[in-house]
Amino acid sequence: MQSFFFIRQDGRYVKIDMHQIVYIEARKNYTRLVMTDRSAMVLITLKQWESILPTDLFCRVHRGYIVNIERIISFDNKFVYLPGMNIAIGEQYKTALPSTVKIVASEAPKKDILSDLEIC
Repeated sequence: MQSFFFIRQDGRYVKIDMHQIVYIEARKNYTRLVMTDRSAMVLITLKQWESILPTDLFCRVHRGYIVNIERIISFDNKFVYLPGMNIAIGEQYKTALPSTVKIVASEAPKKDILSDLEIC
């Protein structure tokens, strides 16, 4: 599969590298592609993007947002943290990201620091 596509912009077809996309935001009838170096408005819905974009690279996390998994710094139950942007995770999308990415370890249970100290 090609890692790029073209959008029509100012009368020309402009190449978009999927790996450069940070997130896609719904804007009424348009969507805004936010890339590492620029952004672009496209007349296409998020639903249509979902059917076009590879599911191993992109995940819908909110009614109004699709994120590039490669660009995620971290996430929790409420937010996806991207460079310069935090996106809220919608209630119906809470399990989408954890089931899409590979999670290899969990943090150790928190212990009382004093219980770790030995008395000499």
